[in-house]
Amino acid sequence: MSLLQITPDLHLTFRGPFNEVVTSVLTLENITEDKVCFKVKTTAPRRYCVRPNSGIIESGKKVDVSIMLQPFQYDPHEKNNHKFMVQSMVLDPSKAGMALDDVWKSADASQIVDKKLRCQFELPEGVSVPVATVPSGQETTIPVDDRTFLPDRPAPTTPSPAMPVNTEADLLREENAKLKKKVAELSSRSHVVQQQQQPAYHNAAYYIVFVIIGWLIAKFVI
Repeated sequence: MSLLQITPDLHLTFRGPFNEVVTSVLTLENITEDKVCFKVKTTAPRRYCVRPNSGIIESGKKVDVSIMLQPFQYDPHEKNNHKFMVQSMVLDPSKAGMALDDVWKSADASQIVDKKLRCQFELPEGVSVPVATVPSGQETTIPVDDRTFLPDRPAPTTPSPAMPVNTEADLLREENAKLKKKVAELSSRSHVVQQQQQPAYHNAAYYIVFVIIGWLIAKFVI
């Protein structure tokens, strides 16, 4: 069951040159007797801006959605897989006072109608491929208020802070300081041991001297 008459209904055509923003208009007409909510999504959210990307259409009314393709380096031989999807559902009267985001979050999936459209790029006849005003590979980001246009997916986790460049040198200096401290402790212990052993050496020397003197005295007395 269709809730909206979508024009065009198969392809969104963008006509170059593509060194500047190119706009294609999608017309949505409510063909029911109820209010209809709509939302527009794409497989390439960083390549397009959409105004409006969601809203409510009164019975019998139309809304023009401007889809703006951002500048890029066009390659006629590159396969284009960009697609758009228009989601629509009848607005439950009991939810008329709710924020639109909350209406979509609480929606029954069986009540949502999806319509997919493919994108196609065309150059006017006789126009050569121009050089884009933005470097190849660089993409223009979507403004902050286009959040509902982005695909539903978890937010990226915050990367851990990069380790400082001088960390390795700091570790080496710390290890060096520890080694110096250990050598100093060993040297101190060796000095104490020598001092403790020194009296024993002296006592042995005195004993030998006394023995010799005793032997000489005994010799002369005898």
